[in-house]
Amino acid sequence: MDKLDIKIIRELYMGQPISLLRRGPRESFRAMGRKLGVSDRTARERVEKLTRSGLIRGGPLQVNADLLGVNMGVLSIDVESSTPRKELVEKLSLIDGVFLVQTHVGSLIGIMFYYEDDRSLERRVGLISKVTGARDAKFTRMPFPKSGVSLSKTDWRIVSTQKRSVKSYAEISKELRLSTRTVRRRMVRMVNGGAVFTLPSANADALREAIMVDLLVEYDGPGTRQRVDTKLLELLDPYYIFAGIWESHSIYSMIIPSFPSSREILDAVRRVSGTRSARIELVEDRYEFYDRLHETVERKLTALQIIH
Repeated sequence: MDKLDIKIIRELYMGQPISLLRRGPRESFRAMGRKLGVSDRTARERVEKLTRSGLIRGGPLQVNADLLGVNMGVLSIDVESSTPRKELVEKLSLIDGVFLVQTHVGSLIGIMFYYEDDRSLERRVGLISKVTGARDAKFTRMPFPKSGVSLSKTDWRIVSTQKRSVKSYAEISKELRLSTRTVRRRMVRMVNGGAVFTLPSANADALREAIMVDLLVEYDGPGTRQRVDTKLLELLDPYYIFAGIWESHSIYSMIIPSFPSSREILDAVRRVSGTRSARIELVEDRYEFYDRLHETVERKLTALQIIH
């Protein structure tokens, strides 16, 4: 694991709107290579190495929440360390809208879920807090950019074929009896327009001679946020694979050499003026329930009277 690997994982999480976890369009690797200052061949070989190791796993195609008429929320909670995590995750998986839970060796649990309006948000947060016995809960809405395109019935049919994994253009073409050229043109339009994306997973268990941690940061006040964020992005550049810079707090997912090195990183973060608090917790596991997102797609297909 070197700095280029970190940057490529970060690009998969934050830069590329569609998964490169298959032998995807050549131009995607070329674009990644240009951004990172390497050849498209190097970018492709590194992605393939990361997937073979099991560190990076592909996810199914997702639709921009804006097009589905829902919002995405992130809840960071603290629970008693003695509470069995698998039992908690099982209970959380039964709550409508919850599609991702990340547990830590310490007390922190991260939960991502969708909600329709303020009423459903209040209900979900209340239920999550009750089920987990949360001592503290920090919520923020996960911002999604407005999609630059609208989807036709044919587009929705293409999306509906990719519930479990991202399929090739040829596979979609055969399933829907469309030309490969038509499928490719429509997919490129949806990707470039921010209508679809994928959520890759980083598997902490696959790491060797490194560990995955989450850094949670709170600010002195709204006025300090931009300055603190700018400094932290620079300070944590060698380590972070995802930066969730949100309204109430920020979470940096990082791959670091060892847990003892986290003390040095944490001390440096705490010295940044405007940082009210900071903590690092070791990632334990990640649980994904993406079928919940598929349910919203199914409702959209039903509303459009699309038979698939």
